Amino acid sequence: MIKVLRKAIASHIPEEFNLSEDELVNLMEVPRDIKFGQVALPVFRWAKEFKKAPPQIAAELADDLKKKNIAHVEEITPVAGFLNVRFSDSYLQSLLFKECEVNKPNIGHSEQGQGQTIVIDYSSPNVAKPMSVGHLRATMIGQAIYNISQSQGFKMVGVNHLGDWGVQFGRLALAYRMWSNEYDFENEPMQSLFAIYVRFHEEMENNPELEKQGSLEFKKLEEGDADLKALWQKFIDISLNEYNQVYDLLGVKHDAVLGESFYNDQMRPVEKLLEEKGLLEESDGAMVVRLDEFDMPPCLIRKSDGASLYATRDLACALYRHNQQKGDQLVYVTGIDQNLHFKQVFKVIEKMGYEWSQNCRHIGFGMYKFAEGKMSTRKGNVIFLRDIVDKAIAMCTQIINEKNPELENKDIVARQVGVGAVIFNDLSCDSIKDVKFDWKKVLDFEGDSGPYIQYAGVRCKSLLEKFEGEINYSLTEALSLPEERSLVRHLLCLSEVMRTSYENFKPHYLASYALELAKLFNNFYHKCPILKAEEHIKLQRMTLVSCTLTILEKSLSLLNIEIPNKM
Repeated sequence: MIKVLRKAIASHIPEEFNLSEDELVNLMEVPRDIKFGQVALPVFRWAKEFKKAPPQIAAELADDLKKKNIAHVEEITPVAGFLNVRFSDSYLQSLLFKECEVNKPNIGHSEQGQGQTIVIDYSSPNVAKPMSVGHLRATMIGQAIYNISQSQGFKMVGVNHLGDWGVQFGRLALAYRMWSNEYDFENEPMQSLFAIYVRFHEEMENNPELEKQGSLEFKKLEEGDADLKALWQKFIDISLNEYNQVYDLLGVKHDAVLGESFYNDQMRPVEKLLEEKGLLEESDGAMVVRLDEFDMPPCLIRKSDGASLYATRDLACALYRHNQQKGDQLVYVTGIDQNLHFKQVFKVIEKMGYEWSQNCRHIGFGMYKFAEGKMSTRKGNVIFLRDIVDKAIAMCTQIINEKNPELENKDIVARQVGVGAVIFNDLSCDSIKDVKFDWKKVLDFEGDSGPYIQYAGVRCKSLLEKFEGEINYSLTEALSLPEERSLVRHLLCLSEVMRTSYENFKPHYLASYALELAKLFNNFYHKCPILKAEEHIKLQRMTLVSCTLTILEKSLSLLNIEIPNKM
């Protein structure tokens, strides 16, 4: 919606500024303070070319544009090195109302990605281990990027790259044979599987022979031993059943589940390709691709004992995602500690001569910080994601029982609020930063939290339920109080925020937008009478309430957060 305003100005910028209309539109910003209007054009880039100070360029451009009497523009003001433009309240309101009426299901969507496919790798837990709270980041950041990118017209392919291969499966098979009868695999399969995993590593510290035996078991699995393969598949099935329960709670979906094992037969061809291209070199018995020209250490392709490495598998994986899944962009959502690994993999792809290496992106994320300290699945010292979600739901149930015991569908509302609280706490933080998990903050109905935003949406629903008239999106009289104008302006920014969230793969932009929207709406709700206002004012404000709900629902749905009907 803001783009319409930008285009209105860009189309009148003189030719000597030597930028296309689209380039000017992308250069424009939204002023931080509403008093400066809705559109700001920074002019610093022309200072050298015009041999003038930015404030002078802005002043002269303002004088030029004022003479053109651009429709719906009320004020054009040069401020330092910016040209600020304010449009009429009536035009802004009509623009918002029309968009909410015509494009309600797809408000904020665009077609900039039409004809392009993004393959995105997210969540990707390791088989036989319950997802830890650390997987929440990989899962929800990835799902939000998927949702937002899809709204911008891209065809999305979400991949769950399961950790389903490696020597740990030989160890698990050995552990299962030794101890499975001591655990309740029938009723608690995942808990039992994880218990024998932890137990094996504890036993291995005192009995190194177990490590050798586990390696031998895995070698048999690699060679195709039928019994071991059946046991390996059992571990995968148990794990996927557990993961899918968590995904269902979080509203997460993948288009393909392709574990590491899927690429087993594709790694040797990758090595051969690297060899044919003259990129493989021997180094202390290992085979590497040197990356000296990029100031990076060599990328290890094959160890001295002949075993392949993660880089080999990820190269095979990238080729498959580009060639078979037709990905124009390949996106990987994993911990920030894997930054160097993916930089190396992408540079090897570049050295192989594939231009699409430029469209490979690693979205690294920080860690969760708890009082319990660093987590280690081998020691069993881990905070499970399922436990966090279940606890959030339980705490919400308790709050509802205390504050609104007569509420209908309490279980559904507790799930919506509890899950929304956990997701928002994660996505409101820039992905590259660590997340501090504090239950008081996560479930604070008055603070910067998911429940606070959800409650704003519930207020909108309550007002609409009590309103006895009909919403009229064709109203022309403008709402002009400061609280109304601030809300209208912010609502108009949705498409802009969705676009920048996609372009930067930063869901927290959208989370911050939703939080600010909830704050602006609550300010409007408390300071502007709605249902008790005069009839014509009530109708205008209720239409604004309807627009707020539409845009709140869209913002939160892209983050996988639902708004309850009541709270």
